[in-house]
Amino acid sequence: MRQYSESELRQSLSDIATPQILVVGDLMLDRYSWGMVQRISPEAPIPVLQVARDDQRLGGAGNVMMNLSVMGAEVLACGVTGKDEAGEIILGLLQEQGIDTSGVEQQEQYTTVLKHRMIAGHTHLLRMDLDPPSGSVVRQEGLIDFLKKTIPRVDAVLISDYGKGLLGNSMLRTIAALCKTHHIPSLCDPRRNIDFEIYQDFTLIKPNRAETEAAVGFPLIDQDSILRAAHKLKYEADLEYVVISLDQDGMLLFRQANDYQFLKAETQEVFDVVGAGDMVISVLAYLLAGSASIEQAGFWAQLAAGMAIQHVGVVSFTRSDLLHRFEYGETSGKIMTLEQLSRYLPHQELPLIFTNGYFDDISAGHLKFLHQLNTLNGFNVVAINSDRSISQEKGEAPLLNERERAMLLSSVESVNRVIIFDETDASHLIRTLRPVRVVKGERYRNQSLPEKDAIDEVGALIEFFPEYG
Repeated sequence: MRQYSESELRQSLSDIATPQILVVGDLMLDRYSWGMVQRISPEAPIPVLQVARDDQRLGGAGNVMMNLSVMGAEVLACGVTGKDEAGEIILGLLQEQGIDTSGVEQQEQYTTVLKHRMIAGHTHLLRMDLDPPSGSVVRQEGLIDFLKKTIPRVDAVLISDYGKGLLGNSMLRTIAALCKTHHIPSLCDPRRNIDFEIYQDFTLIKPNRAETEAAVGFPLIDQDSILRAAHKLKYEADLEYVVISLDQDGMLLFRQANDYQFLKAETQEVFDVVGAGDMVISVLAYLLAGSASIEQAGFWAQLAAGMAIQHVGVVSFTRSDLLHRFEYGETSGKIMTLEQLSRYLPHQELPLIFTNGYFDDISAGHLKFLHQLNTLNGFNVVAINSDRSISQEKGEAPLLNERERAMLLSSVESVNRVIIFDETDASHLIRTLRPVRVVKGERYRNQSLPEKDAIDEVGALIEFFPEYG
């Protein structure tokens, strides 16, 4: 397979406009109840969860739709829900995200898939599932009519198959035939099944290790066995490509026996693998819909998977997020845009501590100053001025560029997140992030702070730390 330069890889993503992608799959509602356990029930030896808050998110194929929408695609949804509360919530969440729901049917006899997770702190106590009864029949006539009208005008079709009754053999054959006739890339994230021939004539399928082993009937223990499995799947189902997610071993892109590529997993620190598979198929679809090659699509999919497993819970990334990770590498787990940080903060519980500065000539004094942040027992965010804003203020470029400064600060243990900002002061960041405390150096105690109005607006306290020359 072809190797691409960094500039070609960057361009393959940045040049994509707004691809139109149809997602067909099993829609689910993920419900979360967070709270505390302080006692055992008198009725049975089980913990009592005192619920503090509830959250509801798109699950199953809905998570893939969310990923694509956040990346910048125009997403069309096709699937079914029941005529029930969970179904109404799913439709609302899709529409709220700007996803076209004209291909989603609410069917009376169908029960919407619901997964309800109950969590105390970071401990999952219980998951309660509500599924359609075994043998439930999904009426497909209207859905197939929608597919016949829609597939010829989209840039890619993605199938998210969780085996909940929507994607029978007839519908899969219809989708594959329509895509092949109109030269539309068709990608499938398959259910665990011993017969992948049901996905015949798709452009690509992306099973994980366990799904592949179940389909081929032997374990994937080394590169030879992985290649043998990919070859078997490709030719049995007459596919253009097979992409196998291999968790800590990365990913395989397979075109044929002498044309394949193993992509290494770069991330060393794994927090949560939930959603990584959805992220891979989403990015593959986005890139292929934008006319990228399979090698370019695989590169960005693997990079996105590495980002996903560094976050707790399911997360979506913008195209800017992916380019940001490309520029800064894995160390950028701490380096975020304002948009990223705003999405992340609701999922952490410590009080937000904020400080900012040029940090253009980083010294031991700066490090001592930053180490004092640990005394506040919070989540410490350091904002640094961009190269442009420093040049505008000082009349010359900083000694270290913004990328170098951000990477240095991200290596400091007491710093939880680093953000680069382009304004002359940090007022906008303070109003957006709403920290509990804003930290300044002692020399600012008797000076007029440009951020004073913003600090007062959000009700933050100002802490003055000693500075070291």
